[in-house]
Amino acid sequence: MKHKKFSIILISVVLFIVLSAFVGSAASEALKGTEQEVNSAISHQISPVISGDYIIWQDERDGNWDIYMYDMSVGRTESALFAGSKDEIEPAISGNRIVFSDENRGNYDIYLYDIDSKTKTQITSDRTDQKEPAISGDIIVWTDRRNQDTDIYMYDITTKKETRITTDKADQSQPAISGNIIVWKDTRNDYDNIYMYDISTGKESPVVTESADQANPVIEGNYIVWEDRRAGNLDIYMYDLSNKKEIPVCIDPSPQKTPAIADGRIVWADGRIKGTNIIIYDIATGKEKTVSTVSEYESNPAIDGNRIVWQDKRKGTMDIFMFTEDASETGGAETGGDAGAKESPLGIYPASGAVIAAYLIATSGKNRRRKL
Repeated sequence: MKHKKFSIILISVVLFIVLSAFVGSAASEALKGTEQEVNSAISHQISPVISGDYIIWQDERDGNWDIYMYDMSVGRTESALFAGSKDEIEPAISGNRIVFSDENRGNYDIYLYDIDSKTKTQITSDRTDQKEPAISGDIIVWTDRRNQDTDIYMYDITTKKETRITTDKADQSQPAISGNIIVWKDTRNDYDNIYMYDISTGKESPVVTESADQANPVIEGNYIVWEDRRAGNLDIYMYDLSNKKEIPVCIDPSPQKTPAIADGRIVWADGRIKGTNIIIYDIATGKEKTVSTVSEYESNPAIDGNRIVWQDKRKGTMDIFMFTEDASETGGAETGGDAGAKESPLGIYPASGAVIAAYLIATSGKNRRRKL
């Protein structure tokens, strides 16, 4: 009886911590900085990405999808990189290189654009669709339909060699890459799970295979981040390759989706406050802050250094907005793939009390044997 009372008290205390933390998290501390509109043409601008002074997005102002660029180094000028009658979609950027999917030949191919040399190079030529490109350094990855199902392919810009990464008959999609690691969404287990491939070893392995859907994986260095539906709604989870630990970053009952990561910090679209707003989480400190709550329609964020961009529907169509952090906010951010998370005595990330407590409750019964 004493043990039962103790368990009830312990669970009550934990639930109180969880609920209290959730209430606090609904009004996260605001990130210090300035917000500005990047583009508001009378059409949709979506899928922004950012690298240094370059913001790239997909733009519908001419009646089809084109790729536009905003260069902050030359007087904040905006220009159409490609403006034709066919669609160019799904831009990604690494340094001064942009990749995108182009419908110019009647199907979607992957193209590379070098900002410095202003050269456009066709990467794929198969007559089926190649889409969802991502780039890191000299490596481009994408989804490819040439084998009927959807596979992940890779291209090395230096060697000009193309490699098929996945061969499973199920569909693989939403690839992302950082250094030698490629991650993607995989349907081989009847659910959408996250898998990875190490270019240096040629080895494929699962990251998470929960009996629930995981999607939109992103990666930087040792950190793989995704949206996860194991609790019945979309949450943000993270996996650290260096210590093989998974941690829930945000498991609030409202939806958290479309994460992005850079410099050891994660941003995502969050439904806790009003509509969907942008939230940022620092892996090293375990601290979460609100980036913007001006609009109820903020989504698809991207981050680089002290700048965060997203698409925003506050004016009726999707526009591109940017938030620039104050210098006082960026001092704690670690850079690049070597950014390490500080561990607590429990060996887990210093996430909020709500995250840790709820995670313990959710997992405590998994390996418990019932007394007969």
